[in-house]
Amino acid sequence: MIVYSIRHSFGIILSGIMLLIAAPSIHAAGDDWRLGTEKNGIKVYTRKSDQGKMRTSRAEMTLPISVEQVIALLNDFNSYGSWFPSCRSAKILKRISDDEFLAILTYKTPWPLPDLDCAERMTIVRRRDTSYINVNCEPDAAPLTSATRIRQMHAYWKLIPVKDGTYVINEYYTDMGGIIPAWLANTQAVEIPFNIFSGVRQHVREIYGR
Repeated sequence: MIVYSIRHSFGIILSGIMLLIAAPSIHAAGDDWRLGTEKNGIKVYTRKSDQGKMRTSRAEMTLPISVEQVIALLNDFNSYGSWFPSCRSAKILKRISDDEFLAILTYKTPWPLPDLDCAERMTIVRRRDTSYINVNCEPDAAPLTSATRIRQMHAYWKLIPVKDGTYVINEYYTDMGGIIPAWLANTQAVEIPFNIFSGVRQHVREIYGR
């Protein structure tokens, strides 16, 4: 029961963190992605990472809104508390430009796990055929707090305009430096991205009625 509780809690916590840590990546046809689940229009793949013991996850789906609407949704930090489990606070530290800013997110975690926070630099790259939301983890971008700081995460959001809206791809890798054992984190490699995409889709329905 204790192991199940920690697994469940970890899944909720990491689901909030992974969404916002991003950096460009390339998905080649020869990559050994393994389909973990395909349900409700959402596909989730995983593969062994070259960066460490944690598996890399990749989720894909179509949202019935424009690329700019997806960007606006993912950059609306004020709304995170209503649809991101365990997100205690999310705020922008500094706006560098309309498409680049520093932010910090804090997550409440259940005992015995420490509360977590993540400082990050978010940039938006807009292109006609494909846009990206890139967020690089920058652990020294904000003063340390009482929470434990996440220091290594890499991922990206890739947004492709399609006939029915936007095809969304999120690929991520995270290593919590021993805060969460790799074997435990890897048990959530499919469930977490699936739940995130389900949450994003529900949020779109609530906002746009689609």
